[in-house]
Amino acid sequence: MTSLVDQLTGQLKILFGNTLTSTVKSPLSGNFRKRDPLLEEQARSLLHPLAPKLSSLVIVGWNIRMRTTAGVAIASRWEVWLNPALREISEAEVEKTLLHELAHLLAQHRHGRRRLAPHGPEWRQACIDLGIPDEKRTHQLPFVGRRMKRRYRLRCPGCGESHSRVRRPRRRVACLICCRTHNDGRYDDRFRFQVIELAAP
Repeated sequence: MTSLVDQLTGQLKILFGNTLTSTVKSPLSGNFRKRDPLLEEQARSLLHPLAPKLSSLVIVGWNIRMRTTAGVAIASRWEVWLNPALREISEAEVEKTLLHELAHLLAQHRHGRRRLAPHGPEWRQACIDLGIPDEKRTHQLPFVGRRMKRRYRLRCPGCGESHSRVRRPRRRVACLICCRTHNDGRYDDRFRFQVIELAAP
């Protein structure tokens, strides 16, 4: 049986190996991202005059799980993933989204580990350098949203305030109003939300 360490080592070989057409796998999520050699080469050529080291690291491809997002940049791994639905809109929209996301990587690469505002002045300067000076923060694209059923209700044992969520919280979450009122805004286990699983319809 393959260990988790072996699986993760395999992922790093796929991500940073020489094969551009590799499918990026996650031990937990399966196959849903596919690298695109043409887009990746385009990204490298765009970045090379501005950041040669980044151009050698960048990974670009398609994420079939995207529904309402045009693209995403993951600066911690120098990755850009695009929504396959962009191809049905136009090649121009694919290129524009690629540049938008590359600007995020370029901005972070220039400023190291410093935390940046997602669409702050560093990103805007990167957009200018990549040839999209008037780029907007978001894209107005005709993606169809996916409605997900809220399966959990979170209820405060102090004030009774409740709200519903799609997923069960992975960490302890408390009522902000009660924590502010009774504990100067710090987490207080007395007001930890009770998680109630809602019955299926």
